[in-house]
Amino acid sequence: MLPSQSTTRILIVEDDEDDFLIIEACIKDIPDKEFLIDWCYDYNDALQRIREACYDIYFVDYLLGAKTGLELLQEAKAMGCEDPLVLLTGIGNRDVDIQAMNIGAVDFLVKSEITTEKLERSIRYALERSTYIKALKANERKFRNIFERSKDAVFLLDEKLVFRDVNNATCELFKYTKDELLRFSLYDLFARKENAGFVKRTAVSERGRRGAGGRAIDAQQRKTELYPVNLPAGQFQW
Repeated sequence: MLPSQSTTRILIVEDDEDDFLIIEACIKDIPDKEFLIDWCYDYNDALQRIREACYDIYFVDYLLGAKTGLELLQEAKAMGCEDPLVLLTGIGNRDVDIQAMNIGAVDFLVKSEITTEKLERSIRYALERSTYIKALKANERKFRNIFERSKDAVFLLDEKLVFRDVNNATCELFKYTKDELLRFSLYDLFARKENAGFVKRTAVSERGRRGAGGRAIDAQQRKTELYPVNLPAGQFQW
């Protein structure tokens, strides 16, 4: 029987069956929730299950035979796992905690301190955070698709107007490769110094407001004549 959409699918990666049974019992005591809980004690099997993305959340023990839970977290993240991973350990260790968080674990639990309440809070927080991050990444992918496919020149600048990202239309406009443009600032492409001064003054005076004023400036393409570029109000967000 397949789990319903309201069922939370959990994989516990733990080489000690007694510890697995204790954690499983605590999770099953969480009220008003449905869980499908599986046990995995083998490192490679766990990695394969994570790769298949069949679960909503993974609890990973720190000690897994010859390897560690940190290594499993690293491999899981390296292959693109976006589901929440919680590291379990027998004793509290601040260094391991920090390493786990740096790798991408959403929580760190000491097995001797686990209670139903702590697991409920950990699961709820992990799933809420995972949902938020997945939505954020989906929006980023949508933006990236629009950014790359736009026939208009679209680019991102830092506070000093140095290029941080450019789309293909920008490269075609200025006749530079993306790597070359990322070494430039917008000032570098102005053929006349007064144009650079105009944008610089606007960047300072208009910060926090939309608009660089309506003005046509001359930009310099690679090995070509001057190219007129219009900067209408509303094109820049400082």
